[in-house]
Amino acid sequence: MYLSRLLLNLRNRNVQKDLANCQELHRTILRAFPQAPKTENNEGARSQFGILYRLETNNHDGHVSVLVQSQTLPNWQELNSLSGYLLEKDDIQNPACKPIGELYQKLKLGTRLVFRLRANPTRKTTVETKSKRVELYKEADQIAWLQRKATQGGFRLLSLKLAKDLANLQVQPMAKDTGWRKQEDKTSQKLTFGAVLFQGELEITNLEAFQQTLINGIGSGKSYGFGLLSIAAANTAL
Repeated sequence: MYLSRLLLNLRNRNVQKDLANCQELHRTILRAFPQAPKTENNEGARSQFGILYRLETNNHDGHVSVLVQSQTLPNWQELNSLSGYLLEKDDIQNPACKPIGELYQKLKLGTRLVFRLRANPTRKTTVETKSKRVELYKEADQIAWLQRKATQGGFRLLSLKLAKDLANLQVQPMAKDTGWRKQEDKTSQKLTFGAVLFQGELEITNLEAFQQTLINGIGSGKSYGFGLLSIAAANTAL
């Protein structure tokens, strides 16, 4: 497993295009994985290389970055064809990439961690025999969604003495992600994802399940910047 950080040059037109269209950002990230199949099946390419990513903005300096987790070592030199895409800073390595698989393997049952997750909380519903995902808007529903994912994913959200209150859990609604994807009939499908940023503390309750959660991500929209669960030691800022 590898974790990369890309600092983006916000003055670059290709960056601006990618930030305005989640489909375009997905395609740019796949440039680092040239063996990806030439297909519009984004989920197939994403899952083949275990790619999860998240856009982040640094509140101190305003820099925008992309964190990319992958099971395959990426080749970010492929972005050289997009001249000026990455921000040039003498004091920061950009892009940066490090192995993280060994760290995941060293986790232990009962470990408490701080976490960050940008997710697309939804529920499935059926309309005229067709299944579709519906966005969850209420904070209580979003927290309940995360609690269900935690139970399935081998961890629990730490709670205060009052069971209904979660310790240090922040639920921050974010702007929707949008984009356009070409379909087999050459028409364009509009993509719209509701985004919520969860931050808080968790405890590992099922080590094997939790390790798989770190690898596979949480929820839907994984091809478009959702589902990456970032962790750090308790009392550490992410």
